[in-house]
Amino acid sequence: MWSADRIEEAEALAAVLAEAPAAPEGTFRVRLAFGAEVDLDLFVSDPLEESVYFANDRAASGGELIGDRRCEHPAPRVETIEWSAPPTGRYRIGVDFPRRCGDGTARTAVFALAVEHGASRTLHRGLIDVGVFLPVVARQDLR
Repeated sequence: MWSADRIEEAEALAAVLAEAPAAPEGTFRVRLAFGAEVDLDLFVSDPLEESVYFANDRAASGGELIGDRRCEHPAPRVETIEWSAPPTGRYRIGVDFPRRCGDGTARTAVFALAVEHGASRTLHRGLIDVGVFLPVVARQDLR
């Protein structure tokens, strides 16, 4: 459930993504930011329905996972998936919460998501419960 503290945490994560340099012209980039208490995973499915994520770090369409961030990495953690020459069509973006970090008590995690194509950047904020996979947090159509 959203609380004032959770909203503040989500805004701080979104600010980390907003302050990063924009994706190069023509590139499609998705970035997921999350805190120290969890290990979240980013999934992006391309128009050919192949997903890029920690267990499939390269797609035939050119998508690539740039760094799977886990509990041992400093927070805020940012995972990135990008295509330098993305095929046109619909992309589906998902988030998974497979593991807790630290004291292992986190039941819900806050995240921020940046979806970038060219000069366009859209920021999303969300909550996810431990053990849950959200297969579609966002969609992006590229033409």
